[in-house]
Amino acid sequence: MNNLMRIASLVCTLVGFSGCVGSNSSTWEHFHGGLSNRGFREIESGFALSSSWISNAYKITSASPVIGKDLQNKEVLYIGTSDGMLVALRSGDGSEKWKISLGSVGSESRIVSSASVSNEGYIYVITSRKMDEERASSTLHKIDQFGYPKWAYTFPDRGFTSGSPKVATVGNDTFIFVYVSVDASNNIRGELFALRDDEYGASLLDREALGTCRFDNSNHAASLVAFWEETWQWVSAFPVELDEDNIALSDHFLDPTVAVVTGRKKPLIAIADNLCNFGVFEWNGVELSVLWYQEHDFDKHSSTMVSPSDLMIFGRQDGKVPAYDLETGVKMWEYDAGQAVFATPAAAREKYLFVVSKDRIQVLNALDGSLIQDDNSPRRFNLQRVTHSSPAVTANRIYVSTSEMLTVNYSLKTRAHDTNFHGNRLSSVVVGSDGSVYGVAVDGTISKYAGTESE
Repeated sequence: MNNLMRIASLVCTLVGFSGCVGSNSSTWEHFHGGLSNRGFREIESGFALSSSWISNAYKITSASPVIGKDLQNKEVLYIGTSDGMLVALRSGDGSEKWKISLGSVGSESRIVSSASVSNEGYIYVITSRKMDEERASSTLHKIDQFGYPKWAYTFPDRGFTSGSPKVATVGNDTFIFVYVSVDASNNIRGELFALRDDEYGASLLDREALGTCRFDNSNHAASLVAFWEETWQWVSAFPVELDEDNIALSDHFLDPTVAVVTGRKKPLIAIADNLCNFGVFEWNGVELSVLWYQEHDFDKHSSTMVSPSDLMIFGRQDGKVPAYDLETGVKMWEYDAGQAVFATPAAAREKYLFVVSKDRIQVLNALDGSLIQDDNSPRRFNLQRVTHSSPAVTANRIYVSTSEMLTVNYSLKTRAHDTNFHGNRLSSVVVGSDGSVYGVAVDGTISKYAGTESE
């Protein structure tokens, strides 16, 4: 591409990003809602008390559903399984619209993360398969809404991720952002891949690392390999393994999914990885650049969420929930949840931030990280069981999948429980455009709860 064409392409892309794509999307086409992982839908919704339908059972472990629309503008749920199947379910009655295998025969491919749906209705999903005893390799697939594969892109350098892709459509271009662990000079590092969908294939526009991990000793590297192997076995097993107390096995983290913030001249992509870095990339439509980053010592993180006030917020295995200014990297506050935070926090409008730690919901002030109090009573509620599931939030409700389907209001004082539902505690709840709620049970079925209703 000559310089004139590059400039023209850059101008068109930047105009498109700033004018056509917003970071506060009300759809649930991606992991944890929209591009910025807020887990929020601006709609009044009811209590999830009794399911209106229950789907067939599938081998679902850690993937969460996402929602697209068919040619009749009806919502369709898409979800991947641990045996490499992508399944499409009709939202009206839970019936199977189609199901396809994305793994070759005998490959033991897995889908362990959520798909993403583009504005045009295409589904982008990642499969992974074991290469040897130490590593796995991942492939990004594009599927049309009728269930026909369009293309597949295998990440180079034995690239692997258990995170989800994020897809942004700008004008006639569709861009896919995926954070991947790759082999690099006898080491492992995380890189952000920026791809363009060329209809019948994917073009790698750029790949960039936040920084290079420095493993000081062989024990550090060995612990990383062991962590990956244990995580792979954990998300591959169906049904989800529970311990003797019927609690999901703890202290395992999937690769975080990036948060993409658009509606600005140059979109920003935030990630806190499980290797050695967290920070923010800037995307000019052609190339990636590192806006800022900080190193960490092999800490485990949830996926990052970007709040309405442009704070990069995530949970950690040590129970800390820090918030950084998205553009400068300045730490604004840090909250101690008191136990590991596996789930991605959710943020409603105004100041509300919802954090699910191992077996507790806590409501924070997103502006300063303080625990919100009502009449000297902290907004904190103990769950029945440990969960890794991220909370789904509407304008008036919070939904969490544990050993039951739990609904609470923002004060945490009004609650409802569906004890007939037994969540797998890895998949997260999603919310439809009418306020319908969908959750994945431990037996691999999906339950739908009706939409808007009065209290």
